[in-house]
Amino acid sequence: MPGARFPRPARLLLPSEFDRVFQSGRRERGRFFVCVVAVGVGEAARIGFAVGRKHLPAAHDRNLVKRLARESFRLRRARMPQVDLVLVPGRDVVRGDRRSLRADLDALFDRLITAPPTPDPERRPDSAAGGENTR
Repeated sequence: MPGARFPRPARLLLPSEFDRVFQSGRRERGRFFVCVVAVGVGEAARIGFAVGRKHLPAAHDRNLVKRLARESFRLRRARMPQVDLVLVPGRDVVRGDRRSLRADLDALFDRLITAPPTPDPERRPDSAAGGENTR
């Protein structure tokens, strides 16, 4: 499938990128996941994962969640608007099986395709990027 790769530019990697999304993004909630979505600064949609040990103590469960999310995102990335998003599992994620987790991810990402975030004219883009404080 052309364009369905998951290249490095499709990922949020730096702490400042995660901070910007958490500070300026809106939250979309699903049954098992919370997706924090902000207007993107890259050329296309990008995703980052905040999958910690609090809700998923076993490494294989954390890896499964990230693998399912990458696959769902990868298949929808070409249709997504220019957004940056961080995916966070909720406390009920341990109760879900693969099929229900994937269905929740697909529904979340499909919602983003139909209702993308709009830039806030009140917010200065450089102040939300985690840059230097200017006083």
